[in-house]
Amino acid sequence: MDAIAVVSLVIKKLQGLLPADENTTTNDPTVFQKQAQGAIDSLEPLKQFLKNEDDREASSGHSLMDDQVVTQLLRAVYSADDALNTLILKKELQEQTDIKSGTIRKSKRFMKNLISRKGMGKLNKEIRRLVEIKEKAVTSDTSFSTVGNGGGRQSSSWQDRRARISDFCLEEETDVDLVNELLIRLVPYQFPKLIAVIGEGGSGKTTLAKTIYDRVDVRRYFTKRAWIQVPSLFNTRQVLGDILQQINEAELVEESTLSEDELMWRIIKLLNGARCLIVLEDVEATQILETVLNPLCNSSQFDTRMILTTSNANKLPPQTGYLALHLGRLNEEESWKLFLNKVRMKEDEVVNSELISLKEKILMMCGGLPARIVLLGGLLSTKERSNNEWSRVVLERAGNNKGDIMALSYQDLPSEIKPCFLYMGIFPKKVEIPVRRLIHLWVAEGFVMPLLDPEETNHEDMAGRCFEELVIRNMIQVIRWKSDGSPKTCYMPGVLYDFFSSKAEAVGFFNRQFHTSSNKNPELAAVRRLATYSGIKNLQSSLFAHVHQNLRSYVAYDTRIRCSPSIETGMLLKKIISNRGFGLLNSLDLEGVYKPKLSDDLVGKLLHLKYLGLRSTFIDILPATVGSLPCLETLDVKHTNIKEAVHIVKAEKLRHVYLCVNSSNKVLLDLSSFTNLHTLWGQNVGSLSELTLLEKLTRLRKLKLTGDIKLFRSKQSVECFAKLTNLQSLKLRSIPKSIEYDSFIYLDSLAEHHKLQELYLLGTLPGNRLSDYIPPNLRKLTLSMSRPGIDPMPLLGQLPHLNVLRLLSNSVMVERLTCSAGGFPKLRLLKLWHHKYWKPVLLTVEEEAMSSLNELEIRDCHMQPPRGLENVITLKEITLTNMPDTFREDVEKILQGRNVYIKKSTCPSSLKVCPLVLCIS
Repeated sequence: MDAIAVVSLVIKKLQGLLPADENTTTNDPTVFQKQAQGAIDSLEPLKQFLKNEDDREASSGHSLMDDQVVTQLLRAVYSADDALNTLILKKELQEQTDIKSGTIRKSKRFMKNLISRKGMGKLNKEIRRLVEIKEKAVTSDTSFSTVGNGGGRQSSSWQDRRARISDFCLEEETDVDLVNELLIRLVPYQFPKLIAVIGEGGSGKTTLAKTIYDRVDVRRYFTKRAWIQVPSLFNTRQVLGDILQQINEAELVEESTLSEDELMWRIIKLLNGARCLIVLEDVEATQILETVLNPLCNSSQFDTRMILTTSNANKLPPQTGYLALHLGRLNEEESWKLFLNKVRMKEDEVVNSELISLKEKILMMCGGLPARIVLLGGLLSTKERSNNEWSRVVLERAGNNKGDIMALSYQDLPSEIKPCFLYMGIFPKKVEIPVRRLIHLWVAEGFVMPLLDPEETNHEDMAGRCFEELVIRNMIQVIRWKSDGSPKTCYMPGVLYDFFSSKAEAVGFFNRQFHTSSNKNPELAAVRRLATYSGIKNLQSSLFAHVHQNLRSYVAYDTRIRCSPSIETGMLLKKIISNRGFGLLNSLDLEGVYKPKLSDDLVGKLLHLKYLGLRSTFIDILPATVGSLPCLETLDVKHTNIKEAVHIVKAEKLRHVYLCVNSSNKVLLDLSSFTNLHTLWGQNVGSLSELTLLEKLTRLRKLKLTGDIKLFRSKQSVECFAKLTNLQSLKLRSIPKSIEYDSFIYLDSLAEHHKLQELYLLGTLPGNRLSDYIPPNLRKLTLSMSRPGIDPMPLLGQLPHLNVLRLLSNSVMVERLTCSAGGFPKLRLLKLWHHKYWKPVLLTVEEEAMSSLNELEIRDCHMQPPRGLENVITLKEITLTNMPDTFREDVEKILQGRNVYIKKSTCPSSLKVCPLVLCIS
């Protein structure tokens, strides 16, 4: 579990206590330091034991510790960490009291030292108990022997193995016959409207449905589509809300305020006359047939087809009209083909090597189940391609039952990644998790330890490498991607979730609201991490009794509109603050919970809080005490509606701040104090003096500002941004009353920003100096109102890493755009919006140009049909918005015979004019 991470963190904190306190007497600090050093000396062997045990399990698959020992060990480790945190915090509070009083009297010194000695005594008591548990584990198995560093693991560090995730997320190949069979069953009027894909866990149901869902011909036929991951605890309202969100492209609807009947009425109205495909993944509840499927399938107002995946045919009542497609296991040929795909090797590479001798064993281990094949392939892809290395995994450590490959994949993980992986089980099954949210939570939990100076180490980068490793090993599945190919949302695959989440909960790694297994464990004295899925009020009383002052992490997944969030959240905070007078909570994540109300007095006592996630809560009031939390590192209030000003002054450890643009002037930051900021997203600046404060924030990586356009055209802004050399994403937003086309933007320093990867620039650029404005390592570039007067394509085509190019609102003021041969080697997406040059613009794509382009979007442009599109063999989708029918017909002729999805859409008139915003993103 996360025992190694916690022990390492405790040692680091103890090392921070070793310097003498100059305000204490000579003898007392010496006694205190000796106690601290003694604790370190006791913990270091424990840390090595845990590391050796981790390596032992990875190399042999055998562990000294069963679930009961692991539970006891975690309890003891957590207790030691809690004792140390209490000690440190009480010392800090006493010191603050001394500073405020202006004098340090002898009695107060005595009290502070007494607190230190008592706290250290309690800590050492917990450490002794911890060591005893370790010794019992060792003596209970005489076969224990120390395993060398790495346990035979690949010598290269996991941090350096992979540079980009998307390069290793290969498309899974699906049986052509199965695909065709499912396609035939979607033909109108020949079959029932509901198709059930049935198969055991890991048989490939989701992959098959996804292949159909994304096919070009399916997308052409079905004008509306929705993919719904049905929650384990079926919720009609949530499912209907998800369907409405995905089919409702024209308007924004706050579905959280609608009843079930209103949601269904809205869906039926939107589908009127349309053809719609809905996929319901992982159905476990029969109620979905009565409340969702039947009303939609039986409507005569529209043509709806539904694909349902389930592992249990008994969940489907026999009286329901549906066709069943049963998935069996893969044969040897299919299994081997999928394995080679996941291990990223070609057939001849294996046949011509000694690895071919392992083929029979690999196939036997996997048993024809795609989920096992994918996991084993991901695991072996991280190993050296040698018979010795693969044999160690395949022959020495693997068994033949279902659990072994999953356990093997976990055991082989580096110890620093294991708690990150297990933590994903705290989220509901198959709920899409924003990668941004996951990374920040990992950091706040302390799973990611700095290798060097923590002041110089970016924890989020390290967490990102953990994420990459899990994706490469197929232990995390990326669900949605950003336009530049980076991961946006993810989840733990269902088979892994079922296997690991219950095990992690059983040993007390976390607790979830609807499980009671932890409560039956007599060794569990407290809940350390808690996730609730339907509010705190619905917690079992036995579980809530264990939620007390040692709770370190609370994550809520409660989107009910009609509840009492202020009462429920207050219940929890009072519980963890009681007796001690403050809470040890380090993560409070309420993202998506509707308008939670947090009181000043309770929040102000969360002195260990590192992460406060209030995104998409639409809260009206942010507690003023948030600004004084001494440990706060991440504050996320994006998509909120804060109405009362809050001053953030004393939260000096802030690293990431996400503000809501519309209310960012209500969250007032003292920028001169937060020199450690890495993210400042959504800040308003009203004057040059405010803008120039930013030049001190030299560690900034992501910056989004809103202000008058004149601020961003000044000499001071040029000098300011020139000093922010660590920027990776910069967004400057301005909405002026008018734009001066002859007023050039001079940000000459941008070309020197080698770390800048995302750039969105609105404003006129001098064409003869365009190269001065384009950083060399861009991945995403957007130009709007740039009017360079020259064809920018030859210059932009030389950017080696460019994935996304968006030319918006008169950023093309020439008659021809030419993509030269070999240009844009990595471009995935090209958007051309709102170009009204007096002559129709001609886009020409020469041979071998844009060799990676997947999507092209043309919106409201005066253009000729593009030339050379037939040369782009990777092109999958073209979206034409507010373009003449003749233009579409010409494009269809150009691509005749190609499997390219050409989508025609209209944009509301209010959106046809590009907003005047200045952005460097």
